[in-house]
Amino acid sequence: MNMKISFIRGAYLNNFEGQNFDFSNQKDIDFRGYSSLFPIDDKVPFPVIRLFSLADLQTIPVLADVVRYVANRTLGDSQILFGLEKYISSSDIVHTADPHYYYSYQAAILRKKGAIKKLISTWWETIPFNNEGTAAKKRIKKFTMDNTDLFLCYAEKAKQCLLQEGVPQNKIIVIPLGVDISQFKPLKKNNETITILFAGRLVEEKGILDLYVAFKEILNRKIRAQLRIVGQGPLEDRLRESILKDGLTDVVTIGKKSYSEMPSVYQQVDIFCVPSKKTCSWEEQYGMVFIEAMASGLPIVSYNTGSIPELVDACGLFAKANDVSNLSTLIIQIIRAKELGEKLGTMGRERAKTIFDAKKTALRLVEFYRSLCK
Repeated sequence: MNMKISFIRGAYLNNFEGQNFDFSNQKDIDFRGYSSLFPIDDKVPFPVIRLFSLADLQTIPVLADVVRYVANRTLGDSQILFGLEKYISSSDIVHTADPHYYYSYQAAILRKKGAIKKLISTWWETIPFNNEGTAAKKRIKKFTMDNTDLFLCYAEKAKQCLLQEGVPQNKIIVIPLGVDISQFKPLKKNNETITILFAGRLVEEKGILDLYVAFKEILNRKIRAQLRIVGQGPLEDRLRESILKDGLTDVVTIGKKSYSEMPSVYQQVDIFCVPSKKTCSWEEQYGMVFIEAMASGLPIVSYNTGSIPELVDACGLFAKANDVSNLSTLIIQIIRAKELGEKLGTMGRERAKTIFDAKKTALRLVEFYRSLCK
């Protein structure tokens, strides 16, 4: 008997998560993804049906803030997928993302009516009672949670958040996401100049400005180093102006890379650092880049925030949150103690192979789905 599984991600469909759902060799599973017209990335290992969403209008800069504001206060969220119901009705399992998204609410309505057999919600959130900023958002989140059969967390910290929100432990399962460890793998190198890599959105909460200041402190210690920044975001222009003003164009670069190019990027550098910061409404919930760095055999330095310590464990060094001086000290420690960097990198690679292998995750997810359909 074939299982019909509908995987809903709206505008946030991406291959970081999607690579863990490669069921192409499972003949009894009909697995389809559902996204908006313009998702983050639809290069995933399963067929995708694109549906119009109000979130698509947010790709138009002049409309983005207005659409978000109005949708949050009326519908509760802009990620409504028009026509979704006719596609996912009669599914054995509908696997949606966090309950505060409108498409999750659409699925929950069908579950309450009995039009789908099981509803699973992935739960990324690590801050209890977050995403309840408007009455409408709070309403759809509660309704979806009340009609969800099981919650899938990728990190233990997310599970603890759910427990604090009152979800029973027997309705929560934790299965860590992984990466393709045959692509993200170490490459032996003997660089004379140490290169530090930042990969992520160029926004305040990712800590890129802190890392830039820490990097200048490293240079002030007469240490030969380079900073490679891979990513885009609202801080890019500010960073470029600072790099030019500080005369660091020879040692600091900013560029964009596709996901398929990232394994090579990790192989070219020596240290990975994304010092994510906690805000009142966000902290690093998972951070796939840390797993990619571990799989690539890189020592990691970051702030002790969010789920980063849980993912990286003993394979990295953690500075006190927002302590730039501490951050630079730890990076210098790895630069000067080559053996420490090699040890952390080796440990990270083994940890990735054991816990964060996407192929192993896919097998666990298959078992999880089948257990629900028995």
